Amino acid sequence: MKNKKWLQYLLLIAILILINVVAYNVSIRWDLTSEQRFTLSESTEDMFNKIDDIVFIEVLLEGDLPPGFRRFQQETIIKLDAFRDEIGGDLEYRVVDPLADSTPEEKKEIVNQLAKQGIVPTNLIDNRDGYSEKLIYPWAIITYKGRSIPVELLQKQLNKSRDEALDNSIALLEYNLANAMQKLLRKGKPTIAFLEGHGELPENAVNDIGYELSRYYVMERFDVTDNLYIPPRIDVLIVAKPTQKFEDAHRFKIDQYIMNGGKVLWLYENLRAELDSLNNESGSFIALDYGLGLEDQLFKYGARVNFDLVQDVQCTKIPLTVSRDRQLQLFDWTYFPVVNKNNNAHPVTKNLDAVLFRFAGTIDTIPNRKAKIKKTVLLSTSDYTQVIGPPIKVEAAQVKQKPSKATFNSGEKILAVALEGEFPSPFKNILSPSTIEMIDTIEGVSFKEVSEPTKMVVIADGDVISNDYDRNTGRPAPLGYYKFTKETFANRELILNAVEWLNDENGIIEARSKDHKSRLLDEQRIQEESTFWQLLNIVIPVLLILIFGIAYTFIRRRRYQ
Repeated sequence: MKNKKWLQYLLLIAILILINVVAYNVSIRWDLTSEQRFTLSESTEDMFNKIDDIVFIEVLLEGDLPPGFRRFQQETIIKLDAFRDEIGGDLEYRVVDPLADSTPEEKKEIVNQLAKQGIVPTNLIDNRDGYSEKLIYPWAIITYKGRSIPVELLQKQLNKSRDEALDNSIALLEYNLANAMQKLLRKGKPTIAFLEGHGELPENAVNDIGYELSRYYVMERFDVTDNLYIPPRIDVLIVAKPTQKFEDAHRFKIDQYIMNGGKVLWLYENLRAELDSLNNESGSFIALDYGLGLEDQLFKYGARVNFDLVQDVQCTKIPLTVSRDRQLQLFDWTYFPVVNKNNNAHPVTKNLDAVLFRFAGTIDTIPNRKAKIKKTVLLSTSDYTQVIGPPIKVEAAQVKQKPSKATFNSGEKILAVALEGEFPSPFKNILSPSTIEMIDTIEGVSFKEVSEPTKMVVIADGDVISNDYDRNTGRPAPLGYYKFTKETFANRELILNAVEWLNDENGIIEARSKDHKSRLLDEQRIQEESTFWQLLNIVIPVLLILIFGIAYTFIRRRRYQ
């Protein structure tokens, strides 16, 4: 009997040891959050299966951090742990403070070295207990097979509180990290080409976005007028604000590029309208039709860019002369909408900050039951708009007219759409059999009436991709920076997301669609009631112990008296 008890004890100990060994070596997670925040997307998991070497991630977010950034750091570690559980021993990471234990001279050198890699700090300003500043680096550096990519983890957003920006950044952690790892896994860079031949934006007007894209893509400019066809080696074609008519032959080349699976980012407007045109004696101009000849083609693909201009009460400002000594003053300019009504369910515009449009047209999506095309609205104006059709006279004096509900009543208008599916060719039933036969004789070219499954994005404003250019220094301003109000809008992020979505074959960008719901504390109440709650948390436990001790002593004495 005694031996049996010992065997039971030994068996119990063995089971406990086995459970501990299994628990140590096998990671099991149950994601009970409504938004599945701890569950990786299938595309991310599929990408991890391609990793065959050590991935090392250095997170630069360490040190004496405010509570919000401490939470952000912990969320980043949780996400990296989830990555490591999926990848296994092929992922290593560490969290460091790049400025720790360094002299002011050393800090300056470190900041300069990091800036050369494109890693810039965030300056935290605290006014609660006197003025103080602190530089932190919410960045990660991912290294794989000798190549490294810096990843900015914090998404800076206009007119958003720090907590809102941190929440959006947490929601995008998986995408930002996985997307960088996917770029390191690529054996070669995809090719992005800016179309030329029809008065598109010059190179200096797209320098900033061109530089950003060149970090991950091969960039080139492709003149469609000098080539027989657009080669399939071009992964994404960008049509950036054409201003001259497209001949049928050129339209056909673009169409057949799409029919063969090519992807296009259209930054397209029908009417000529430039702010510089107001600098004349009359202070006005007529918005004229470019006569591009692309409207029927886009109509066939499922989007109609209208011949109009939209005015929006939600807008930015322009400078105008207000006195004889030519002093400038900023006025609201409804032709420059600030657009923050985006489709938060689509990866291109998920958690996207406000985007600046300038003299934008409107878009209608065209129903076509026969075509297998999915149309998704990406960006829209506010509800308080006015749409003006031709003939359109734009006058500087309009800044003095306060928008009224009676006139700005056109409602929400579409400014950008995503199209995906199988597109019909507008040249179907138009070309003669002899022409088709001649086309088929060209090596690498064959006429198709319906496209392979592909995608395109249509934005009704060519200036969305255009950066300001400093003629004195010869340098471009960052895309989205508006020199008159010194604000930076999310134009760069919009274009980068659109190109990523168009070129994303593995679906990694779908991770951008994830939500993060945070139950934030009231900072004002924390400041006002912090002492009360601190005392409550210290005193109540002590009082409970004292009450328990007195009650226990009293009961014990009565029992044994």
